[in-house]
Amino acid sequence: MRVKIKPIVHVIGEEELIIIPLARNRDFVEALNFYEDVPNGRLARLVLVLDKYNEIRNDEIVGIKGKKAVIECEGVKEDIQEISKYIRIDRAYEINRVPLFFDIEVLKEVDTNIRGVKGFINYVSAHGKIDVSKLFGIIKLEVLEEGV
Repeated sequence: MRVKIKPIVHVIGEEELIIIPLARNRDFVEALNFYEDVPNGRLARLVLVLDKYNEIRNDEIVGIKGKKAVIECEGVKEDIQEISKYIRIDRAYEINRVPLFFDIEVLKEVDTNIRGVKGFINYVSAHGKIDVSKLFGIIKLEVLEEGV
């Protein structure tokens, strides 16, 4: 995925979710999240996380909470296709706009009623545990920060 990040983004809220790290470029992590878009749903979506303090390990599924903005990017569909070679993806959000999470907090416990968490639980219930070691590094993340 290729992203251009503007120096100022519009915060649209705060969200809690479970992420599976896929690629890292400096302080940015591209990750996979399963979102409950409908009851018992598990819509795959790519997300970008600003991880200034290297709190997210490359080999670990983790719950985070952070401020959310939406950014433009390229290559979402191609990345989803590559990921689907390694794990089953039933449905995916393949639009070239992804959530950017920043000012994150890594959570020890997650709220299982939140849609960004329930989607992951639904995925694991349907398809079993995800082997993270198969996923990290199969795609590349390019980040251009405008005005930096």
